[in-house]
Amino acid sequence: MPRDIPLERLRNLGIMAHVDAGKTTLAERLLVFSGRIRRAGEVHDGNTVLDHLPEERRRGITITAAATTVSWTPTTGAQEGVAHRLQLIDTPGHIDFTVEVERSLRVLDGAVFVLDAACGVECQSETVFRQADKHGVPSLVFVNKIDKPGADVDLCVRELRERLGARPALVQLSARGGTVVLDVLRRVALVFEEADRGRTCVPEPLAGEELARVEAARASLVELLAEFDDEVMEGFCAGTEVSTTALERALRKGTLSSAILVVLVGSALKNRGIQPLLDAVVAYLPSPADLPPVMGTNREGAVAVRPHDDEPLVALAFKTVSDRSAGVVSFLRIYAGTLVAGQQVLVSSKGVRERVGRMFLLHAAEREEISEARTGAIVAVTGLRALRTGDTLCAPQHPVVLEAIDAPDPVVEVAIEPRTASDREHLSPAIGRLLVEDPSIRVSTHPETGQMILAGMGQLHLQVVVDRLRSAHDVEVVTGTPRVAYRETVATTARAEWRHVQQNGGAGQFAVVTLVVGPSARGTGVTFVDETVGGVVPREFVPAVEKGVRGAAQRGVFAGHPVTDVVVRLVDGDFHVKDSDAAAFEVAGSRAFQAAVRGAGCVLLEPVAALEVTVPATMVGPVTGDLASRRGLVRGVTPRGSVVVVDGRAPLAATFDYVSRLRGMTGGRGGAMVRVDGYEPVPTALARTLLEAS
Repeated sequence: MPRDIPLERLRNLGIMAHVDAGKTTLAERLLVFSGRIRRAGEVHDGNTVLDHLPEERRRGITITAAATTVSWTPTTGAQEGVAHRLQLIDTPGHIDFTVEVERSLRVLDGAVFVLDAACGVECQSETVFRQADKHGVPSLVFVNKIDKPGADVDLCVRELRERLGARPALVQLSARGGTVVLDVLRRVALVFEEADRGRTCVPEPLAGEELARVEAARASLVELLAEFDDEVMEGFCAGTEVSTTALERALRKGTLSSAILVVLVGSALKNRGIQPLLDAVVAYLPSPADLPPVMGTNREGAVAVRPHDDEPLVALAFKTVSDRSAGVVSFLRIYAGTLVAGQQVLVSSKGVRERVGRMFLLHAAEREEISEARTGAIVAVTGLRALRTGDTLCAPQHPVVLEAIDAPDPVVEVAIEPRTASDREHLSPAIGRLLVEDPSIRVSTHPETGQMILAGMGQLHLQVVVDRLRSAHDVEVVTGTPRVAYRETVATTARAEWRHVQQNGGAGQFAVVTLVVGPSARGTGVTFVDETVGGVVPREFVPAVEKGVRGAAQRGVFAGHPVTDVVVRLVDGDFHVKDSDAAAFEVAGSRAFQAAVRGAGCVLLEPVAALEVTVPATMVGPVTGDLASRRGLVRGVTPRGSVVVVDGRAPLAATFDYVSRLRGMTGGRGGAMVRVDGYEPVPTALARTLLEAS
């Protein structure tokens, strides 16, 4: 079957934002204006298409990334009148569900960042921007809610520069109280007709102050874009008129190289600015053919995966969900080749061959069955039981492994117990299915109490997991008090030797390992270095030593918390020709690590949260005082319109009740965003108490 639309006319993009910036509201409007749905749902009514889970509709937030496909024919620009296909993923805005953003960005070609015009660049906006930058995803910015009291587009542009280090290219301005958008490129005012709730966009000539604002913005735009296009450079140097076509060409080039951020404005709730945004997605964001080949590895080393239908199949599983009727459903991005229902494929990261069952195009909770999918497609498939998030799917004759998707370590944990005997019977299978769906969840058993410990990215994350056990798996559980996930590290450097010698008749076990363990920078985890010379530890046994070290680090040494931020150097050892094997060196490595860590002394680490607190100016004193009482630190206080933003840092354990306490303190007028911001040492006296209690 031939491709129904050229690869160059495909756009894979995500919608990303800080919570409450209007991201899902915007996504609903994109579906309406593209003709995908007839009427937009509203977050406050709990009837949006993309937030389809019961937990999402009840809480009014996005929890899981939802995919859909729409068509759009631009009304302006070089692609005017040419139909394009947009594969869209709406991602969560809450920090607790950051893994959903991470795995979506891993397979997307472009992104639209949504900012609240009255709030600027908020902390989660900064987080998702950094994630996109890490994955090299070109982006646009949509400044939403320009008709909101306190809206300030200039503030947003300034903070894009100062907080993100970006180079914003402002192609639209807000006018007449946010009811009109000024098009800088075409020098017109875009008026959205109130008679049909803003769905009709009428361009009108500019005059007076509005014309002066647009000319000034256009001059700044020409200066910014001069480095990206020769025609723009010539016009800038000569002070002559630059064509709109040349400016759009330069905007596209700058966006594809991630050198600039095109900034558009509007009000999604009032349907203002939606059509120009869709035009901009087509005009400036890349197709799969515009990007460099994705890099993978095979037996020979690095290999480039070219985005073409005739290439061997290469796809990445970026999400897996459990479905009561269909079993395991895997979401795939196809980077090369064609995938056909019933085709035999290789899960190359596991070396397992499987056969694809059914295949679907996605529209949130709805699925449209298809028989084949080509390069660039985002689809769901069934029947691949071995496939998990981050696994590569490829043609059996051409094995390739793509870079996997890393899930962050959990920072909050809670004990759970089944409510009834029936719940006990079904709890483990239900937890197993949730672990397949969400790689940021961890489950363990407390060594003393035997309780099941559920760990996740935050208190809200764990609450949602418990809700999912109830709603999707019919399992009721009782939860304990949330607690943070501590870590251990070392205070200094220490050396230890461990001799593992066993002789019980016949073949024995012999391994001698000498390790030097010392502290390393925060966030580096466990670094293992082999510094042996002369074959004192044979090369084939070094991986076993490392395995023993990492296993001991995960189990903890002082109080059962994982050891992190250490450098482990294998410096010496000994072996026996007959009695040495990998198992012996694994044991020796584990014991030597424990001994060295005890000799180096314990430093207990706790997760620390960054807080961005928005309050009325009159409440700054009480808020900063409350932060200080939580062992918090105020790093800055910034006026922003009618409110003040307090930038703080505090132990995560002290923030579990912070938002509710803040709302009570400010009469409901304050708000806060809390996100994990690394690990820091626990004060000595408190650490001693915690270690003694463990």
